[in-house]
Amino acid sequence: MAKAYEKADTFIVKIHNDRVRVVSPTGYDPKMAIIIQNKTLTPIIGKIVKNQGEILHFLKIGPSKSRSYPLTINKGDRAYFIPQSPPFQKIELVLGRKVYEIPPKETK
Repeated sequence: MAKAYEKADTFIVKIHNDRVRVVSPTGYDPKMAIIIQNKTLTPIIGKIVKNQGEILHFLKIGPSKSRSYPLTINKGDRAYFIPQSPPFQKIELVLGRKVYEIPPKETK
C-alpha cells in the first residue's frame, strides 16, 4: 500500500459525507501530485481531469482509505476532481488557495 504524505507540491482532497476539503499547494510545480482521502463509509469512484475534460486518472478509493496520483499538468492548465459515485459537484483544484471547502463552510 502506498503511503500518502502531505508536501508543498501536493493537493490534498478530503472527502467527507457533507463536504469536500481541499488543501492546495502555494505554487506550480511540474511534479505535483494529488492525494485523495475518503473519510466516508462508502467507496468513492471518480476521475481527475484537466482543461476541457482530458482524463488523467480514473479512481476507486475504499472507505477510510487514501490514494496518491501524479498530477501532470502544465502551468496555466485547470485541473478538476469529479466524484461520480456518490455524486458530488466538480471540484476545481486551485493553486495558491491554501485551504477551501466545497460547499464552503458557513460563518456565523
